Amino acid sequence: MALLFVLLFLGAGGAWLLARRRRRAAIAPLGPRRRAEVLERLRGAVLRDWAAEAEKRGLTPDTRRPRLLHTQWAPAPPELSDGTTRGLTGSTADVAGLVESFTALVPRRLVVIGPAGSGKSTLLLLMLLELCRAPHDEAGPGPVPVLFTLGSYDPRRDLLDWLAQRLAAEYPGVGSAEVAGDLLRGGHVLPCLDGLDEIPRRRLARVLTRVQRAFSSGLPVILACRTEEYERALAAGPVMYRASVTEARELAFPHVLAYLRDSLGRGGPAHADWADLLGRLEHGWGVLEDEVRTARLRGEPVTAPSWSLLGAASGRWGDTALTKRWAAQVEAAAEPSGPARQASPELLAALGEALTSPLTAALFTDLYGHPDADASFGQLLRSDPAQVRAAVLDNAVRVLFDHRLTPDSWPDARRHLAFLARHLERTDRTELAWWELTDAVHHAVYGVLLGLLAAVAAGVTTASAVGAHDGVLAAVQLGLAGLATGTLVSWLGPELVGSWLDRARHRLTSSEEPEQGRRGEARFERLSTALAVAGPMGGVLSVLAALQGGPAAGLLGGLVFGLLFGVPAGMLGAGGPVRGPRWFRRGTGFWRRVRGSAGTGAGAGAVLGLLFWAVLRAASSPAASNWEQLNRGTYVVASSLAFALVCAVLGALSGFLKWLQAPAPADDSTSPHVLLRGDRRLVAGWAAAIAALLGLGMARIMAADAEGAGRVVEGAALLVVVALWVPLAVRTWPRYVVARCWLWLRGDLPRDLMGFLEHAHQVSALRQTGGVYQFRHKDVQDHLSRTPGQTVRR
Repeated sequence: MALLFVLLFLGAGGAWLLARRRRRAAIAPLGPRRRAEVLERLRGAVLRDWAAEAEKRGLTPDTRRPRLLHTQWAPAPPELSDGTTRGLTGSTADVAGLVESFTALVPRRLVVIGPAGSGKSTLLLLMLLELCRAPHDEAGPGPVPVLFTLGSYDPRRDLLDWLAQRLAAEYPGVGSAEVAGDLLRGGHVLPCLDGLDEIPRRRLARVLTRVQRAFSSGLPVILACRTEEYERALAAGPVMYRASVTEARELAFPHVLAYLRDSLGRGGPAHADWADLLGRLEHGWGVLEDEVRTARLRGEPVTAPSWSLLGAASGRWGDTALTKRWAAQVEAAAEPSGPARQASPELLAALGEALTSPLTAALFTDLYGHPDADASFGQLLRSDPAQVRAAVLDNAVRVLFDHRLTPDSWPDARRHLAFLARHLERTDRTELAWWELTDAVHHAVYGVLLGLLAAVAAGVTTASAVGAHDGVLAAVQLGLAGLATGTLVSWLGPELVGSWLDRARHRLTSSEEPEQGRRGEARFERLSTALAVAGPMGGVLSVLAALQGGPAAGLLGGLVFGLLFGVPAGMLGAGGPVRGPRWFRRGTGFWRRVRGSAGTGAGAGAVLGLLFWAVLRAASSPAASNWEQLNRGTYVVASSLAFALVCAVLGALSGFLKWLQAPAPADDSTSPHVLLRGDRRLVAGWAAAIAALLGLGMARIMAADAEGAGRVVEGAALLVVVALWVPLAVRTWPRYVVARCWLWLRGDLPRDLMGFLEHAHQVSALRQTGGVYQFRHKDVQDHLSRTPGQTVRR
């Protein structure tokens, strides 16, 4: 008997050590050859994804875009840098030259600053593509550039850990988050950090502190930030040591005019009116150049022609000699007829200054070629000079949404996007993630739905087995327990449900604040999910059952139903969306995961079988009828093997679910559709496995019991409810389906939300960054969030 105990414990220990060895091998540092392969695969994936996105954003030349809008860049003033490295000088017309200057920096650290809409994100994207295409030098390939958006970054997390998690999630070919972290800390990946100006101001200082701490050792990085925020951050100390700071320059207005005329060349109903306005702007610029040359001859301190010298857009238009002379000459040279004459010199100067912003110039071109372009023209000429940029934005957004999105399938496109913009403003975000849309629905909606499902399961099962009266009572009890559990789990959210044990462990073992959502290093995700569901479900049901049948009945009922809902929830696991593999793709490790999990489950089951035998023997007396049977070695072996078999099956199921969450290295790049498909397949695979297990159990009952048909009804009701209840409580895709249907019934969103978002992306109303969407610019989101919405009840 002692030998049997030793053998079983050795088997369980060996299975645990084997699983631990495999886990360590999966996160072992990469060798030089393997690292080169991973980096080359990453470089190809980055180039493929962002080349397609640059095409959709209109950053590459083609027959429809004969001329691109190029921005100028120059070193920032000395007070904005530490003086050790000068900023880059050049234009996006020569991105290769900018990249060559960047690669010559030691260390490769660049800060790109400029006002809102000055082209910082465009510069990062173009430099990223050029760095991916650049030929390798003698020292080998440089670090792979990867674009990250900091809009969703929580400064309570270590920045490099967060970047590693994002890198591993968006590019599965890298491997685990630990491998991605090694690549980042080794300088093999060049993070291009965008979206810093989209972080709420109350968190910006902490984020910049995290940036400074993460890249203090000389790691390569490119950071984009608005000039105002960067100046405010510098007041508290250096943001990044030995960094080259480059600032956006005002667009050369002749270049803007050439760009606008090329866009106007596409024609439109109000072509002549727009051409007249551009002609007057061109004449005004020429007058301004003459005035500046004359002022220089008089010795006045005027450096170069610029609309900002007139100060119309900034509200500084006044009775200066320069503005008087300029206005008089522009009025005298204007055409005697034509709608453009309605524009006052003050409005003309404000419009010229606004068009030196790349964003405003690009939005201005959206006003051409549409049936109501003349209406936009009239509204623009009647706008307040101090609000001319907002007028351009308002007209461009109206034309974009009312004509590019509306005509065919999306008649309420602007209202839908306005709702999404208000949702992002309300939740303090700039990234539109489909799995976070559940926050737009009150938590009680999910709680009520989960409570109804649990009540139906309890009512049908109990009424079939006992009677209608007991069925109603059981429906009320389990319904209230489901309502309380569902509301609590929904309020916490899937991410917190799956990580609260790891967060508690981190809080106990570290003096720093707990890091949120570290799914790359989660060790107790499934146990955390099981306890988060089983605890409130069993606790509420114990109290309700104890009121009717006493403490013993309450404890038993709470334990049974807590396990009934908690164990399946733990097997499925909670958290954000996953990138499941395509079926039958190599590299997903299906058999490895299933075999390893089944072996671990068998070892754990053998130990549980021994514990079950020990407890049963201790609870029995020598006078019991089964005492002799309990002391037989065959009984001990049978008990251990039975538990080992059951746990091996559950372990194999767990391995299958892990496989559904592990994308193949050669899988598609991350996109909203890929994440939606992966989470949907995970839920479908889990439901199929649960149905197979319970189906086998019901078949066994029917074969052994003449009255098994009635029990099959009870089992089928439980099967359906568990297969619906658990995913709705802990997974993102079922919750997204509920939120989408609820918001569609309210009239806030279209029925086919993903198709609508993809179409908005195709017409450049939205842009895509990995698995999330963003509005074309933060100013567009702010403008739409202030648009009053009309809700249509369906």
